Amino acid sequence: MAQPGPRAPLCSACYQRARRARQGPEIARRANLWSKYRITVEQYDSMRTSQDYRCAICGVHESEVDISRVGGRPRKDGRALEKMPLAVDHDHRTGEVRGLLCPGCNAGLGNFAEDPSRLWSAVAYLERFRTTG
Repeated sequence: MAQPGPRAPLCSACYQRARRARQGPEIARRANLWSKYRITVEQYDSMRTSQDYRCAICGVHESEVDISRVGGRPRKDGRALEKMPLAVDHDHRTGEVRGLLCPGCNAGLGNFAEDPSRLWSAVAYLERFRTTG
């Protein structure tokens, strides 16, 4: 039987996926925050504190967030995924981090393509149909 040849080098994404599969949740969290948003865990925690552990838009406290709505792929090694109730919100054009949002507000901004005119139009629409009392 022929011996298998040397393994081909992994692409960057496959290498990162394999490396993170071996890491614990805290190391993976640190790596994800840095690779996606260029912030540290300490910076994330500082934002949580400065926002009083609340969504920057609706003000819901992180303890009231249904983390079953929080995304994240399950870990292949079966270890628990550390889910954070407040997502890092960032400008998709510039990468600038704006704050921390609950899943609903984060999805809402995304669904409106981060377009203020669409959001204002939605507000005007809701105001037209607002009932008093």
